[in-house]
Formats: sequence, C-alpha cells, structure tokens
Amino acid sequence: MLPSPDAETEAETPPRVARRWPLTVLRACTCVLLLLTLAQPVLAGMFITGDTDLLDVHALNATLVSVMSWLTVAAAVTLWRPGGGPAWPIGLTLLIAGLVEAQSGFGYARQLSLHIPLGVALVAGLTAQTYWVFAHRPGSPTGNGS
Repeated sequence: MLPSPDAETEAETPPRVARRWPLTVLRACTCVLLLLTLAQPVLAGMFITGDTDLLDVHALNATLVSVMSWLTVAAAVTLWRPGGGPAWPIGLTLLIAGLVEAQSGFGYARQLSLHIPLGVALVAGLTAQTYWVFAHRPGSPTGNGS
C-alpha cells in the first residue's frame, strides 16, 4: 500500500517551534505594568495622608499604566503570531487594558466606590498574569507551563 501524499507532506514539514523573544517581551511588559499598577495605591495613600502634590503623580502614573497596558496587548499578539504561542493571552490583556481605561475614568470622575475595588481587582489580575508569563514554557501543549 502506498502512503498518502499528505503523509509525505507532514513528514517534510518541520514541527512548529515557539520563538522565545515574544515571551520575553510579554514578560517585560507584564512586569512593568504590574509595578506601575502597584505604585498607584501607594501614591493614592500618600495623597490621602496629606501630600496633595502626589495626586498629579498618581494621574501621570495612570497614563503610564494605560500606555503600558496597550503595549502588553501588542506583546500578547506577538506571542501568538509570530511567536507560535497561545492566543488566549490576547483576550486577557485586552480585558485588562479595557479595565485600566475604566479605572482611569472612574478615578477622574471621583467615583471611588468603583475606582478602589477595580484597582484591587487589577492588581490581583495582573499578579496572576505575571505568574502565568513566568510559568509558561514555550512548546507546552497545554499552554499552562506544565
């Protein structure tokens, strides 16, 4: 019995290898985003205790968080293509970037009943994302690092 033409093509096609640089970029972006986000409650707390100049620094840092969240989305896209990694981090980073924008809007609107809990949720979500990007191993069939 002759092998099918598809079997020959499959044998000639090398297995797809995940590239490392997109994961490194995503790790760097995620770390910077987490650090900027962790600075926000510190700046807010210092503002509340009387250093009113830090409200401007809190607002500037919010802009940096926003920019970094969108750069993290771009890094997640490069992890998927051309990196050969999983696609689901794109959705997670888009969700986080959207929540960052909502967070900023609630802050400027002085809706602290939404601003503060969403800030806590963002810190928790970014901590989980940071754990995943360092636990992930390229080429893992499940994409979870195992």
